[in-house]
Amino acid sequence: MEWNTKQTIHVTNGMKNQLNLIEEYLEKQAYFTNESINKSRVITILVEVFYELFVENNSRTQFQNRLNELKKIKTKDNEKLLRDIGQIRQMQDIQALITLANYQNLVQQNDYDPRKKLRSFNYGDSKEINVLMNRILQILKEDVVQAKQIKDTNQKKKK
Repeated sequence: MEWNTKQTIHVTNGMKNQLNLIEEYLEKQAYFTNESINKSRVITILVEVFYELFVENNSRTQFQNRLNELKKIKTKDNEKLLRDIGQIRQMQDIQALITLANYQNLVQQNDYDPRKKLRSFNYGDSKEINVLMNRILQILKEDVVQAKQIKDTNQKKKK
């Protein structure tokens, strides 16, 4: 970002101390390792973050209401959301594998009808469903392990 003119801001000693603490905090963050953090960059980051959190997607929300919303967000809330997202992704993976398994069976056997062979997924009393679900979960675990190995290999290559 380039400035057309040099700008001056007036701050109290307390705000100057807060800016120094923010600068120290940002310098410690791995996110900013490729750039130097100075007062000008701190102000730029503050403006960008404020814009993103308050203006960009929440321009109709009153400042105090939005601030209260953001203060209410707790780490536990984020962790629960991440767990929920993980479960949703796992269910999507399971659904995709079930769909692929059904397609493969339909292609191989013209008289195959999964409704006759497999009872409701929700009841879990079907041996075929249990075997299928265990196999799907096993495939997902193998896929996660393989993805982690690929990621680790790629990270080692970068170093």
